[in-house]
Amino acid sequence: MDEDMDFDTPGLAPAFEPQPPQYTPSQQPYDGRKMLDLVFVQDCTGSQGSYISSATKNIEQICAHIFESGKLQATEDLRVGLVAFRDHPPQDHTYITKNFGFSSDISKVHKDLSGLYASGGGDGPEAVTAALAEALNMDWREHASKMVVLIADAPPHGIGEYGDGFDDGSPDGNDPLQLARAMASRGITLFFVACEPALSGYSYATDFYQALTNITSGLMLPLTTADLLTHAIVGSVLENLDMERLVREVGHAVAQRILGNNESVDDVAKELHEKLLLRNESTKKVVIESIYKESEEAKHNVSVFMAAASLAEARPLLRRVHGTRFTDKYLQARQTYGRSSYGTYGTYSPTLPSRPAPKPTPASPKAPSSPGSPRKVIADFGAFSAPANASVFGTAVASTPFSLAGGKAAFGGMRAGLGRTAFDEEEEEEEDGHQKVELREDSISLDQARRIAMQSAWRSARV
Repeated sequence: MDEDMDFDTPGLAPAFEPQPPQYTPSQQPYDGRKMLDLVFVQDCTGSQGSYISSATKNIEQICAHIFESGKLQATEDLRVGLVAFRDHPPQDHTYITKNFGFSSDISKVHKDLSGLYASGGGDGPEAVTAALAEALNMDWREHASKMVVLIADAPPHGIGEYGDGFDDGSPDGNDPLQLARAMASRGITLFFVACEPALSGYSYATDFYQALTNITSGLMLPLTTADLLTHAIVGSVLENLDMERLVREVGHAVAQRILGNNESVDDVAKELHEKLLLRNESTKKVVIESIYKESEEAKHNVSVFMAAASLAEARPLLRRVHGTRFTDKYLQARQTYGRSSYGTYGTYSPTLPSRPAPKPTPASPKAPSSPGSPRKVIADFGAFSAPANASVFGTAVASTPFSLAGGKAAFGGMRAGLGRTAFDEEEEEEEDGHQKVELREDSISLDQARRIAMQSAWRSARV
């Protein structure tokens, strides 16, 4: 690092002082207000019925939360897009993708979602790559925060899965690793909702999607029930808006350090993290308990996918993960609660995917709060199977978006009457086996600083 840098200022060091956004001039002057372009990319093959239903049922409440909690000002500041996908023929003869475009009319988005249903699918892998290409090429606004939420339980073609009908890759000629890098360079962040346990029935899909979200500085969100989909979406969007604010503020200086001075992302991220902590910078962070067990093979595969120029280059280097990918805690909870919670979902096979239907349940270590400041839980919710008498949002959503009152609040009243709040105490043991999902407001984390550094470098590299 540059030892001559002056760190006497109480805020950021000079190298990270706020800079004007580096945008190419457009015909319409940018007035600085927040805007969000959000695209849902939804798998519409046979096993996705519960996720389509959840998104359709709650899209208007999702958008109300995003609009109010994200502090957007005008209706047109939020645009929502939808891309549905199935598979290429002969695996599926209905459609490959359906692109409904962007709209600020959420009732139209609801209508578009209402017309989707789960069917077909053919072999295991699906037309994920074609759908990502559709999303990439939509008419994104220059000054908007840009975000894609991909919801799926199967990998794209060409990553080396058993029985792939298009083993050489997507028939349209696109490569998903290259598409992810194009997204990153255009400032589009990819969040992936991993519908489990179906996804981990594949050999490499989990590692592939982790790499894809890493490339775009997004997040992979493993869910075991569609009941938590809305929470994952809203939490991810609000966290991403905080990240976008900081990218615009310090991104030019950060990118100069990485691209101009040839410093490592990790080194720059560590220093950026320190400076943001000195400034008492806080951000929202969505926390979903992981169901995945760490393994050297999985880490290796993620690194291979991230470094490879194409799937063809990555495949010979991949290593098979032996045994289950799931934590003992998740497996125990699934065994304990499986009969009542997962009875309609069919049997999961840890080896060869057989197009399993919707999904069951997880749990993992609690993320520690950042040192130096008290953690503030601003929304929390939990369920392997949501309470029978509760909708995903409840009835008070539009009038009570994320509340900061008292430091923590239930999401739309969902937790009322459940006895205790998820993650109220770090040392408290979970007694019910439910997967926990939480939106925290806390000091910025090193991982978030690294995502800011990565996004900043990608965007500047394109200019």
